[in-house]
Amino acid sequence: MRFRFLNTGDNTAAMNMAIDEALLDSKLPVLRVYGWKPAAISIGYNQDLMKHINIEACKKLGIDIVRRPTGGKAVLHDTHEMELTYSVIIDLNDKNYDSDKIIPKLHKDSILESYKIISKGILNALQSLGISAVMKETKPIKTETAICFNEPSWYEILSTNKKIVGSAQRRINGKILQHGAILIGCDVEKMCKLFNTDFDAAVKATKERVTSINQLKSLSSDKKTSFDDVADALKQGFEENFNLDFADDKLTDEELAAAERLYKEKYSLDKWNLGY
Repeated sequence: MRFRFLNTGDNTAAMNMAIDEALLDSKLPVLRVYGWKPAAISIGYNQDLMKHINIEACKKLGIDIVRRPTGGKAVLHDTHEMELTYSVIIDLNDKNYDSDKIIPKLHKDSILESYKIISKGILNALQSLGISAVMKETKPIKTETAICFNEPSWYEILSTNKKIVGSAQRRINGKILQHGAILIGCDVEKMCKLFNTDFDAAVKATKERVTSINQLKSLSSDKKTSFDDVADALKQGFEENFNLDFADDKLTDEELAAAERLYKEKYSLDKWNLGY
């Protein structure tokens, strides 16, 4: 099966979410990788921004804020050197390609099961980078944290019992949009400054629950892993897991126009991001 592979580089928070939504009209399944410039916090679709996010700290540190079209909790998307964000778009009803080869019919109605299937490709990628990682298959323990990486959900990926990938999925008109952050590095103190929470307690909890590729690599003195290393591994991990043929691609003129419209009319607006 043919999959589009897009590396769209660094974009603003609003444009990144606009591109993900524009790609829902792709005529082929998509694996996209991207970065954020400037760094940004994305909050879940139903999350209360004013309650959980320290807006003044974000402004002081030059951190953008955007509301995702998917659920889940807030994520700090740091620089190109610290994180790779991926998105997967699959139309479950399109007859032009056999989506059953990716998400079997048995699991098409289950967000959790399709989440698990997609996460296997990410797990393959991390393992190819030399990271000993596993998928969480026990019931998550709910906490009061607003920080995505402090609370592993079903089928999220852990290493040394700490979260290294944070993902969210939503079904929109029969199409899967799953996107998430793979941590290459992690500035815990910077992250915790951005939340309306006890700073010292948040730092302690986050250090106990979160890790990154280069933090784990440093334990064995291996050379640091780059954004491009993770992008290549992710592409390979999906190819192997789903028996795919990837075509390196770029956004079409129509997709760019749709993304620019969504940027202007939705993701750059306080009405969307602040929730009023």
